Amino acid sequence: MTSVRRKRIKMWLAITATTAGLAFGGWYAYQVSAAFDGTLGVPCDRAARFVRAAELPAGTHDRRCTTGQWMSISYELDFRAPREEAEAWLRASYPDTELSRQYCSPADACARPRPKQVPESDKDGHRLADAVRVELYDEDGGVAHVQISGWTI
Repeated sequence: MTSVRRKRIKMWLAITATTAGLAFGGWYAYQVSAAFDGTLGVPCDRAARFVRAAELPAGTHDRRCTTGQWMSISYELDFRAPREEAEAWLRASYPDTELSRQYCSPADACARPRPKQVPESDKDGHRLADAVRVELYDEDGGVAHVQISGWTI
């Protein structure tokens, strides 16, 4: 191999390594930024588990679940489901909690379930929410827009 060819190969390897490093650094910075501002997408089953809720009800659509971590861990669930299914799911998830229509502006109904403090972690050792807020918005066609926030203290 000629010396010129070796130099070109070394140059292309250096360019490739630099590009890969910059791409990874950009991806990592995005992930950290999204985690800090609470917009990092996560599977909704993980978010539901964090807020100590049952598996999402049948017929859910427009699901969007996110997490964030700064001073505490937080998860947000945002989805739409048939009103009856959503209410039954909330009763199953939080049996000691009643939806109220008072003091919920702008939501149509809300609740602040009080998660049991024991255990603080699930069976796999993942931390669970210390506080939860539920908001329901009535939409046309018997659909409920459900928003649930959970966080650690």
